[in-house]
Amino acid sequence: MSTGVVLQQMMVIFLLILTGLVIYQKGIVSYDTSRQISALITNVCNPALMIASVFSDEMTATRGDVLATALIAFAVYVIMIAAGCVVPLLLRVRREERKYYNLMMVYGNTGFIGIPVVTALLGEGAVIYVTVFNFFYNICIYTHGIVVLNSGAKNGNRFCWKKLINIGTLSSVLAVFLFWFEIPLPGSVVEAASYIGKCTTFLSMIVLGISVARTNLRRIFGNGRLYLFTAIRMVAFPILVTLALKPFVTNPTILAVTLLLTSMPVGNMPLMLAQEQGEEAETLANGIILTTLLSLITITITTRFL
Repeated sequence: MSTGVVLQQMMVIFLLILTGLVIYQKGIVSYDTSRQISALITNVCNPALMIASVFSDEMTATRGDVLATALIAFAVYVIMIAAGCVVPLLLRVRREERKYYNLMMVYGNTGFIGIPVVTALLGEGAVIYVTVFNFFYNICIYTHGIVVLNSGAKNGNRFCWKKLINIGTLSSVLAVFLFWFEIPLPGSVVEAASYIGKCTTFLSMIVLGISVARTNLRRIFGNGRLYLFTAIRMVAFPILVTLALKPFVTNPTILAVTLLLTSMPVGNMPLMLAQEQGEEAETLANGIILTTLLSLITITITTRFL
């Protein structure tokens, strides 16, 4: 990936986010509409894109590539979980906010933004690798994520295995199953999934634009600690991980996907879990918005190290 191509694609994404901001401010869409679109992306568009990617003409992955990606994803999440414990201490985050920084360090937006960005930069054929990463993401967020969020809380959500059975996990397993056993689907089904999946990028960026429009940016941009966190989370960490993997990973697409996914801004899931148990979690909300806006710059920087 050349820097020019990455910058161009990130500018496209920026314009899509700007579109969401404008149509919200003009009253064309409401916050309730944004929530409905989010549900549409999570439950329909992303799963459809995962399935369609298996049958894409751009698909070049082998079973060995998928196994290698699974091993890399496992290792990356182990490292990120460890970093989630260390980084808040290095930044001297207040004790009551440490769990939020921990979650922000581990859980990037690998689905909502990761899939569109990888598709734009590497093509639909690379989505199978994102699918593997997202499988581990879903397992971690509903185990480690809930444990961290409940640390120090008297009445938090209890860990429940049933939460692992969700549309994200199921669609990931289905996509890998279809790929592994080379199971064909009717052409009409694949084409329909492809059409639905292609809506993911536009709709995702519209929702992000609406989130930006609803945020007090002056307050967010005045948080110096969040800037330092962003530099560690979205620049230093992805570069170090990529440099460490480079001698061992021969497939450049897997390496590129790993870099991109570790460069993603903070994800929405930690905030959703926090809100579910009645926490305001303003730190999480601010981290999501700031890292999302800065990702237009940071992703362009990190991809230069491939």
